[in-house]
Amino acid sequence: MEFLSAIPVIGEPLSILIPFLVVLGVVVFVHEYGHYIVGRWCGIKAEVFSIGFGPRLYGWRDRRGTEWQLAALPLGGFVRFAGDMDPASAGRIEDHHLSEASRREAFHNAPLWARAATVIAGPAFNFVLSIALFAAVGLAVGKQSNLPIIGSVETEAAQGIAFEAGDEVLRLDGAEIDSFAAIQDTIQRADGRPVEAVVMRGGEEVSFEVSYRRGTEINQVTPGLPAFGAGMLPGDRIVSLNGAVVDSFFELQTAVADLPLSDLVTLEVEREGETLSFSFEPEVVTASHPVTGEQVEMPRLGVGASGAGGIAPSIVSATPLEALESGVERTFGIVTGTVNVLRALVFENADASNLGGPIRIAQISGEQAEQGVGSLLILIAYLSTSIGFLNLMPIPVLDGGHLMFYIYEAMRGKPAGAIAIKYGSLIGLSLVLMLMVFATYNDIARLL
Repeated sequence: MEFLSAIPVIGEPLSILIPFLVVLGVVVFVHEYGHYIVGRWCGIKAEVFSIGFGPRLYGWRDRRGTEWQLAALPLGGFVRFAGDMDPASAGRIEDHHLSEASRREAFHNAPLWARAATVIAGPAFNFVLSIALFAAVGLAVGKQSNLPIIGSVETEAAQGIAFEAGDEVLRLDGAEIDSFAAIQDTIQRADGRPVEAVVMRGGEEVSFEVSYRRGTEINQVTPGLPAFGAGMLPGDRIVSLNGAVVDSFFELQTAVADLPLSDLVTLEVEREGETLSFSFEPEVVTASHPVTGEQVEMPRLGVGASGAGGIAPSIVSATPLEALESGVERTFGIVTGTVNVLRALVFENADASNLGGPIRIAQISGEQAEQGVGSLLILIAYLSTSIGFLNLMPIPVLDGGHLMFYIYEAMRGKPAGAIAIKYGSLIGLSLVLMLMVFATYNDIARLL
């Protein structure tokens, strides 16, 4: 979609804005449609289905009497059911003036199970969308194979990796190789020491030397683990551990594995030309020692590095069931990651400057659109899962807040009082607005 920015009338700003509207519009529509269709199935009338807030730009009324509209502020949407006082369902109108038929269709007169099903349907549809998109991309692109076959070689391979795409690796450093993971593990353990590789290439065995040393740049900082809580970020390049210089990621792994348990560690990193220092206590886990391979207790920082000389595994076709399983796994992996981030922010005083808002979503949308439709679909899947999960948080005005009131109603046998709902909704709305302001502040600070 890079052609968007090449059109004089559109240019760079709209090449970001258009993908952003597409991404957010799809996620919001699916979420609100979940509320709408399940409510309709439960006999609840929807008066308004809106994508966006504020003044109406365009709309129409269907044969069931529902007003469908696009509104001026495209940062969300809502379904207003009969009997709702406002789009957030923060209260109910007096219905004594309504006909008997209209009262039966009002949201607040529906059975408790119907109201709960209607509310939970929004997040549920978001999860279904994510699973479907991940599965569709998996079917179209395929999955990475663990066969010992080189799928592709990137420019990084010039560092000493003489593999070619299609090579079947037979032996490395004198050991038989039976998986792609074994290729990466052997190369990384060698840590720059030349090892002999024997591959099947074009029907013949070919031998050559392989030499690769993975640098100390971090690709992943796991939410919920100590390095994340300390404020480390992907892209940080580790310079030293407890004052000792480290030159490779394997050297870092070995040094960390041999540290005394429960001791503080100090990492010095380079970030965008600055040198920063982080001190924290690692988590103690039972894992394979990077040198001996034995299962031992060792410290874990929560940082990771990927890649081995620019080689990638081969791609094989995925069956529909495998694609679906992958979609479920990736969707709930996002949920787990989000839980870890929230836990670290609340209980571990983690750095909150990474939280992003609409501006950051717009930037990422534009970047993913340039990489192709597949990347944009994956972004939609990620955002759909995140919005679905966050809407389940027990905060009034969010779906989880409504469910919290319904649980109270089920336990007490009567709805929560009007005053409790009113002030709970005000508090919930304030929390959501403060989060949006904070995230937008981070976006602006990041731009500056």
